[in-house]
Amino acid sequence: LPAALGVSTPLVAGNYYQGAAVSVTGILTLDAEHSCAAAVWTFTIGGIFNTAASSTVVFSNLPSTCVPVVNWVVTGAVTLGALSNVGISNIECTAGEITLGAGAKAVGDLTSDAAINLGADAVAGDLNAGAAITLGANAVAGVLNAGAAITLGANAVAGVLDAGAAITVGAGAICTGNSLCPAPLAP
Repeated sequence: LPAALGVSTPLVAGNYYQGAAVSVTGILTLDAEHSCAAAVWTFTIGGIFNTAASSTVVFSNLPSTCVPVVNWVVTGAVTLGALSNVGISNIECTAGEITLGAGAKAVGDLTSDAAINLGADAVAGDLNAGAAITLGANAVAGVLNAGAAITLGANAVAGVLDAGAAITVGAGAICTGNSLCPAPLAP
């Protein structure tokens, strides 16, 4: 796996490894080769993983009935730049924080031994953090499971909250679920 992605030929489904840092710097194309069964990519990265602002992951030759699976297994920190989009991706970070910049999208599960931070207008799936979880203003995520505090910024939206410490809900923020979720604030 090259250290810079998004500037070369499409990657067919399979397992990829890079022992050092990896960056997506443009459009990374994942080629499903017209097969639902083969539409699985796993990227194992032995360093940090970054995406440049406005970079994106797209699929080619993906049958319309398929849901691709993209897994990023990262030893270092993960930072998705503003407005970058890694699509339907699961991200597992074992030695650092996961940070999504303003407007970034990772529509899959994000897991970190450390903190997870979503910037304003960022979108993600379920979040599982060994430390705190913070959603910026207007950010959207699924279930939040934090080993420490959870903070929802103004107008942020989340599912069930499970925190190891305090839960703070900003003005207009909402969450759904069980008694661990504070009631939505009155308008």
